Amino acid sequence: MSETTIAGPIEQVVVEAPKAATPSAINMPDHEVRTTRWYQIYVRLARPTLDWATIAWFLWCCIIEPAFRRHFDIVAVGMCLAWCAAIYGIKTYEKQKGVA
Repeated sequence: MSETTIAGPIEQVVVEAPKAATPSAINMPDHEVRTTRWYQIYVRLARPTLDWATIAWFLWCCIIEPAFRRHFDIVAVGMCLAWCAAIYGIKTYEKQKGVA
């Protein structure tokens, strides 16, 4: 650790140099499921696609369509919210188990 001394009129002050920044990383727990090929395909292709499709469907059913058509289809919104709850519920469960 590098130290710099600054001499003042009354006392001597020691200023410590900031510590070197460490690269930020998310530590994911090791799990044997992560090493399988199908899990890698799912994580890199299917999961992001499902996330974007879910977000797009939610925006269309709950925000865009009612704004333009002045029509609120409660059945479509209910199905959309059930789908969102299922997808993000599964993601939450996987994160709790240390797989995702």
